[in-house]
Amino acid sequence: MVELSQSQQNLDRVFAALADHSRRQMLVQLRQNSLSISELAKPHNMSFAGVAKHIEVLSTAGLVRKVRSAHDKRSFRIELANETLDAAATWIEYHRKFWTNKLDQLAAYLEEEENHERRSIKSRKKD
Repeated sequence: MVELSQSQQNLDRVFAALADHSRRQMLVQLRQNSLSISELAKPHNMSFAGVAKHIEVLSTAGLVRKVRSAHDKRSFRIELANETLDAAATWIEYHRKFWTNKLDQLAAYLEEEENHERRSIKSRKKD
């Protein structure tokens, strides 16, 4: 069995966390400012415990972090943490460029083949 590096494990956690619609929506909610778990739960019609589980997945993936509330030192707020998301975006961009390059090469090859076929047809018509 192949052992994954720490960065590969982190990437797996990010993609697993992003695979869930509710978690992606929570990340969208957090774009404006930090929120409490109760505030995150409201639009999802989800229990506090359900949202807390989603937050734990997002936190383990490094996509959010819990910070003590400035107003109430006993409670926590959730805020975005982009470090692992940046790593995932870099991975996606690297592979997007790779496949775009391959598709461009394929398109150029097919165009050359089509042009070659047209030249062959024209030369046969002249004969």
